[in-house]
Amino acid sequence: MRRKAVTIRDVAQLAEVSVSTVSQVLNGNMQYVREAKRERVLNAVRELRYRPNAIARSMVKRKTATVGVVFTSLVSNLFSPIIECIQDILRPHGYNIILASTPDAESEIQAINALKDQQVDGFIFVSFMYARLQSQSDHLLDLKEEGIPFVVINRPLEQEYDFNQIRFNHREAGYLATKHLIHLGHTSIATISGPLHHVPPWQSAIERQQGWLEALKEHNLEVVPEWIRDGNYTYQGGYEAACWLLEHWDIGRKRPTALFVANDEMTLGALRAFYYHGVQVPHEVALVTVGDPPYAAHMFPALTTFAHPLKEAGQIATRILIDQLHATDSLPTQKIMLSYQLHTRESCGTNPEPKSRGLIAH
Repeated sequence: MRRKAVTIRDVAQLAEVSVSTVSQVLNGNMQYVREAKRERVLNAVRELRYRPNAIARSMVKRKTATVGVVFTSLVSNLFSPIIECIQDILRPHGYNIILASTPDAESEIQAINALKDQQVDGFIFVSFMYARLQSQSDHLLDLKEEGIPFVVINRPLEQEYDFNQIRFNHREAGYLATKHLIHLGHTSIATISGPLHHVPPWQSAIERQQGWLEALKEHNLEVVPEWIRDGNYTYQGGYEAACWLLEHWDIGRKRPTALFVANDEMTLGALRAFYYHGVQVPHEVALVTVGDPPYAAHMFPALTTFAHPLKEAGQIATRILIDQLHATDSLPTQKIMLSYQLHTRESCGTNPEPKSRGLIAH
């Protein structure tokens, strides 16, 4: 049988004080209560195992000490580091989080309304999906008009919005990954990109491919259309793209000796294709990818990666939100661009471009 809920009146009766005295003690206003009464109240709370009604307290304070953290998906391994950072920073300030997974704009709007009904004090939005249409981000402006603090992380937008944003520099990641291969001596570099023609587009895929192209042009290197394959940001897409590259490289043409892959899932697929074709990484194909999952450092070969600035994004976004929650006046909007971090390992190789070895085993 469920235990009857203990009320503040029960605590007051056991401690032989008024309800207002119990309220003063529970709210930390100790200076208004004599020590003897304070001890009786605290002893009664412990004896009865009394827990204050969070909803009732929030109605009085108009704060619940909760933050809604809204993700496009909770499946990806990219989200755990951000969640940990958000919790680590919020916890000392007395805040808890409520998670919501929202793969599209409609479900995001529903989650926002549900969390608003629970009186959350603010929001952090984290996105790892394609760019939403302009109309699909307008509902965030409603939050701003209501005065509800929020920050968005890695959210592609088709126009400039005046709200707090943490962005990842995808173009720079593609550019620096390709430059890294060039510095190692490679002059023929192919790429397996994310979905370039998806509607609406994956902005990260477009920008990473632009970075690859920019680095090649900067060094006057040949841009071969056949060396650009769309891997759709999936394992199977990476496998099929690598197979296509291996099967269609013209024998009479100089073959790529290096490959920039736009995410780690496609890299796994590409490595499988190379294995079945008898192609050795990095000896015959050097490889650099975006994304640094835990297994990247333990593979053979260990992957050279550009890691998402996940922890940094979580830390900055949470501190911006806390500042907003505690501010008495409106604060200026912050828009911050974060860079990916290079982890140099075995898959890129350290030798100059091979001159004589072929790529496809016959």
